[in-house]
Amino acid sequence: MDIKEEEYGKIEDARMPLGSHLEELRRRVFYSIIAIIFCFILCWVFKLHILDIVKRPHGIAMHKLGLSTELQVLSYQEGFYAYMKLCFISAIFLMYPLIIYQAWRFVSAGLYAKEKRYILVFFPVSYIAFVMGGLFGYYLLIPFGLQFLISILGPGIQPIITMQQYVSFVFLLTVALGLVFQLPLVMLLLSKIGFVSADNFIKWRKYSILVIFIIAAIVTPPDPFTQTMTAAPMILLYELGILVAKPTKKGFILLGMVVGLGIVALAAAYFYFTHTRGMIDLSRVYGNMQLQKAEDHKWKKVSSVDRFHSGVVLKTGDGEKSSFSTKNGIGVNMDSNTEMYFIDPWKINLQKGQIFLSLANLKKNLEILTLNGKIVADNGIFNVRITEYATIVTAVKGEATLMLEGETKKLLEGRQRKMAAGGEPVDIHSIIDWSEGIITDVQGKE
Repeated sequence: MDIKEEEYGKIEDARMPLGSHLEELRRRVFYSIIAIIFCFILCWVFKLHILDIVKRPHGIAMHKLGLSTELQVLSYQEGFYAYMKLCFISAIFLMYPLIIYQAWRFVSAGLYAKEKRYILVFFPVSYIAFVMGGLFGYYLLIPFGLQFLISILGPGIQPIITMQQYVSFVFLLTVALGLVFQLPLVMLLLSKIGFVSADNFIKWRKYSILVIFIIAAIVTPPDPFTQTMTAAPMILLYELGILVAKPTKKGFILLGMVVGLGIVALAAAYFYFTHTRGMIDLSRVYGNMQLQKAEDHKWKKVSSVDRFHSGVVLKTGDGEKSSFSTKNGIGVNMDSNTEMYFIDPWKINLQKGQIFLSLANLKKNLEILTLNGKIVADNGIFNVRITEYATIVTAVKGEATLMLEGETKKLLEGRQRKMAAGGEPVDIHSIIDWSEGIITDVQGKE
């Protein structure tokens, strides 16, 4: 009796009736469901912490653009449903190894020893690849993609990102990327069982690249940057799949070169989004001012001389004022209860409060973004104040350009202009009463 016949005999001995198979399947599914429910309850207890982790890419993107990092809910029940989805998907992700183990216990009795060895190697590597795909989306694709999508909106447009939409978007993209990172394993499996040869993968390379870009367009937001960032690692994974299916020295060298170029490209993209916006050097800092970085939730006091990357928030508290200068020639006086974002060295988002700007022949225009529009200037002294419904800009010295709702207006020296999108609210009832009073008076005279 050869080895295969011996293994076949063992499988036959372990063969169970259909009812026993169904009972075993029921038991494994039951264990998996109990584990998911237990983990779901645990995730629900820590749902706020989980949401903080999931929100991190959103916070990084919004901070760099100088926008609010808060997520919105549009109905009473939306937050509850979003938390349910968040905890359920988190529970499945955390219990994935146990679920796979239960599946393994169910199918292992009917497998040959060689097949068991393949699966015992495949499952751990598959899980690692899935996690790597999710981390790629979490740390690179999602924050950069969100930043790109929001940045193309332009001034005067305030994005409203709901909690439900964001949670669905993040998990859809991370799960999709996790599955995409399974590509080399699938290619290896297909070649091992003889379904597709490595030569066929090489022959189909150009068609595969086209399909990869189509898949990237489906699973990502509709912008070329995010699609390219998704397609690039998929192409690398396809080449890796060819190499593991047909290992050659030349293939390893080419793959190493491609991976090296890919790492350089990703590093360049990361550097572009985090550093090319420039370092902001503060000097002559007076008063009490606090700083918050995009990746941190903590506030720290700004020292007399400080240096930081773009995408930070500066604020003053109640009754506290501050002033500082930047290396590129911008002087800022911040009133109390003022909050502003340094999007980059040449772009500020004034969220609330009042600032007094002194610009000394800047080499490029400074942009001050507000909820009501944008102010552009390169030389002069200006006061910008945020009120409840408008932004009031005063040109103490020099001229500025104001952009509001697609219109561009010039603010001359010594002039003041109120920027208000949609007008200010008024007491409609008092106007109606006033008009009715006039009608009554007119009718009485007749």
